[in-house]
Amino acid sequence: MVPNPTTVSYRLFASGYCTAHDRIVDPKNGGGKARFYAVWLLIEHPRHGLYVFDTGYAPRFLEATRHFPDKFYGWATPAFIKNEETAMAQLAQVSIKPSDLSGMIISHFHADHVAGMLDFPKIPIVCHSAAMQQVLSVKGLGAVRHGIVKALIPSDLKERVRIITEDSVISNKAIMQNPDEPSSLQFQDVFGDGSVELAQLPGHARGQLGIRIHTADHTLFFATDAAWRKRTLDAGILPSPTVKLFFDDWAAYKTTFSALRNYQQTFPTHRLLFTHCPETLTYIPSFNP
Repeated sequence: MVPNPTTVSYRLFASGYCTAHDRIVDPKNGGGKARFYAVWLLIEHPRHGLYVFDTGYAPRFLEATRHFPDKFYGWATPAFIKNEETAMAQLAQVSIKPSDLSGMIISHFHADHVAGMLDFPKIPIVCHSAAMQQVLSVKGLGAVRHGIVKALIPSDLKERVRIITEDSVISNKAIMQNPDEPSSLQFQDVFGDGSVELAQLPGHARGQLGIRIHTADHTLFFATDAAWRKRTLDAGILPSPTVKLFFDDWAAYKTTFSALRNYQQTFPTHRLLFTHCPETLTYIPSFNP
């Protein structure tokens, strides 16, 4: 980690939600239906400009999942999204147009993270190479089984993407790793100044990424879907075994889960948040369920 990284800022937003039984998240204490809000970030870098990290839901998800085989996705996780809640609409409320963005970082290609991608044409897309390879190759029921709705993916993804791999970063500089970090997580420097880093979080989805942002007064580690609830991570409670049906790699997920618990103990002052955790919503000033 760079001792005095460039100062960046970020904002959290939520675009829609889906519902599922809470026992999937917490098989010990969960009960009843739970809402899983789709949280995404707007990042502002003083030199590299504005980036969104994920996009949340958009109404086109509802249209896409009316048809076979994507209908199974909509049935498994019923989604709710209003036009004014989309990433594009919320950015417009703060006078940001899609063309104002320097790029879009995608944590993974599950529909609740990418349903707004088509609202942001032409701008560069950053993702993990494994995630891109999967989303371009799967189709039909195979895509649905991996949480992918092909109608939500830009047709020019391959032309716009800037991939990261196990041994490269966006800036084409060496992997940035801190040998003093015992968390077993690998962080990669995005802009070459230590301000924003991407973390590889395998298990839940192919090529899943989290993001760590060093602001002037705190460090955010947004670990996307590497856990669904902060309280279950704290308690060491893994999701229900039924998630093995759609997770990419259960063994890798457990390793990542354990690494996050180690990270939290090592860096207790860092703000560790997850996409669908209710605690994350408390950091969205304008959030109104």
